[in-house]
Amino acid sequence: MRSRWSRILPLLPLAALTTSLAAHDLFLKLADFIVRPETTVSITALNGTFTTSTNGIARSRVADLSLVGPGGRTRLDTTALTAGKSRTAIRVRVGPAGTYVAGLSLHPSSIGEKGPQFNAYLKEEGLNAVLEDRRAKGELDKPVTERYAKHVKVVFQAGPRMSDAWSAALGYPVEIVPLANPYALGAGDTLRVKLLVNGAAAAGRTAIAGGRSRAGARLPEQRLRADGLGVASVVLGGPGAWYVKFIEMKRSSERGVDYSSQWATLTFAVTRGRGKP
Repeated sequence: MRSRWSRILPLLPLAALTTSLAAHDLFLKLADFIVRPETTVSITALNGTFTTSTNGIARSRVADLSLVGPGGRTRLDTTALTAGKSRTAIRVRVGPAGTYVAGLSLHPSSIGEKGPQFNAYLKEEGLNAVLEDRRAKGELDKPVTERYAKHVKVVFQAGPRMSDAWSAALGYPVEIVPLANPYALGAGDTLRVKLLVNGAAAAGRTAIAGGRSRAGARLPEQRLRADGLGVASVVLGGPGAWYVKFIEMKRSSERGVDYSSQWATLTFAVTRGRGKP
C-alpha cells in the first residue's frame, strides 16, 4: 500500500517521488487470460504496480469479491482469497465456456501525506482539478489525510465461446465498464470504456491506460479524457496484458480527513495481432 512509500518518499527528490507514486495501484491479473472451462483458476491481486506487489490483502479488508460468468453473478466467500507477504491469490471455479469478470472491492483505509508528496501524486494521476484547487487556496505545502478505497475488475475468457459477462457493472463506488468484449478485438482496434462514479457517468475524468506486451515490454501509456457520457477510448497498440485506471477524489467533510478518493482499475488481455481473426 502507499503507507510503505509514505515513509520513504519525503527523503527522495521530486523526480524519484513522481515515479514512486505509481507504486500504489491494485490490479487483478492471470498468468494466462484464456483459461479452460470447468476448472479452478488463480487470479493474482497485485498491490503496487502492474508487474510488482508490495504486500498482500487481509480478508478483513474485502467488501466484495464476485465472479460473473454465463450463469450470472456469484458473490464469493473471502476464504477464496489467500494473502502472502507481497501478493494475494484468489482461487475461483470457472463454469462453462464464456467470458468472465472477477471483481474485488476493498473497505476504505487512511494515509497521511506531506503536501509536496500529495501534489506530485495528484499530478501523476491526472487529478489536475484537485491540484489547482489546492494551489488557488494556498495549500500546496499543507499536509493531508486521505481516505481511499480500491475497486478492481479483470475480464478473462474461458474457452473459445464468448458471452456477455464482460459488460457487467458490479455497483462499486467507482467502476470501469468496457463497451465491447476485449476478446473480440485485436491489436490496432479501439476499446471504448465507460467510467462510472456511484453508477453515473463520470464525464470529463482523466483515465490512464497501459500494460505489458507478451514479451514483458512496457506498452506506451495513454492518458484519456472521458467525454460527456463518461466514455474514453483506448487504442490497443499490441497484444498483451492491458489495464485502464482512474481515481475519483473530492474534499471530505469527515472529521480528521481532508480528501476522500475511490480508485478503479480494469484489466484484460489483447490476444490477437493486427488483422488476425
